[in-house]
Amino acid sequence: MLPQLEREFLQADLAQVHALLRDMSPADDPIEHFQFSQRASALESRLAELATELISAPAGVAMFFGGKPVVGSQGIKATFSTRAVNCFQKLVSQRFAADEQGPLSRHGRVPMADDTQLLVTDVVRGSFGFVLQAQGDATESGTSLKSVVDEVADTLSKLAAAEETLSDEAASVLDDRQLGTLREFFKLLDDEGASLRLVEGERDFELDQRAIGRARGRVEALTIEDRTATLDGLIVGWTQYSRRFELLTPEQAVIQGEIAPQVVEAVTQEGRNPMYQRVSIECKVREVRARGRSPRLRYTLTAIHPESAA
Repeated sequence: MLPQLEREFLQADLAQVHALLRDMSPADDPIEHFQFSQRASALESRLAELATELISAPAGVAMFFGGKPVVGSQGIKATFSTRAVNCFQKLVSQRFAADEQGPLSRHGRVPMADDTQLLVTDVVRGSFGFVLQAQGDATESGTSLKSVVDEVADTLSKLAAAEETLSDEAASVLDDRQLGTLREFFKLLDDEGASLRLVEGERDFELDQRAIGRARGRVEALTIEDRTATLDGLIVGWTQYSRRFELLTPEQAVIQGEIAPQVVEAVTQEGRNPMYQRVSIECKVREVRARGRSPRLRYTLTAIHPESAA
């Protein structure tokens, strides 16, 4: 069972046991009071163990569906559930590849998709859904699959949020390939009249049909264009740990963005610090447009050269 779900069940059980203990006295029924006290201690002990297990647990997520595709507690439409789980898996594989190699092409095989396959390990009821878990957290590239699943869950939550700023933040990290899968996912949920509850890490949120319709409208209104650019200027911000940079251009504009992993590695191996150096940088520029909104630009630095080499 997913540790987060086990914790939820144990907490509910413990609350019930505590309620029973409050309503009884050791003097009235010492044996029953002792048994319930032991039960409470066992539950509290297991909850303490789970707190440690959650830190080291591999990537995992529980997806609960409600609405029209679910037939009471009997089951869920096979075609709907297969497509929904497949969309989530595609989002995980695409985000992993984009984090590793940058924006994906619109077509073709997703790189390293085999590294990111989740397993359906359990069926959960209440609503009706599935538990998806990784076999381990480390991938061949070293990227944490747990962090990638967390990014996907965060994107789904923010795209459906009432606050436009959260939606804009989520859209800024997408590429056209991921956007296509998100359109497919939210269209499926919306057309089928489904709701979604997602449990992942410390995250537990529910998207009702209104939120799903809002997310669908947003992703269908988005367009994303990726291009390359060469920029000259002075490095005024360089943080290798968070992989962020700031470039002051000759026009006195400050360009902020992300540093590609291979650039951080190269700079570290060379033992140089680009801070306050005049440079020429190569970068990928992602432009995100939504109807009626100003475009948002995201920069990823892919190469850096001293100004004299430009």
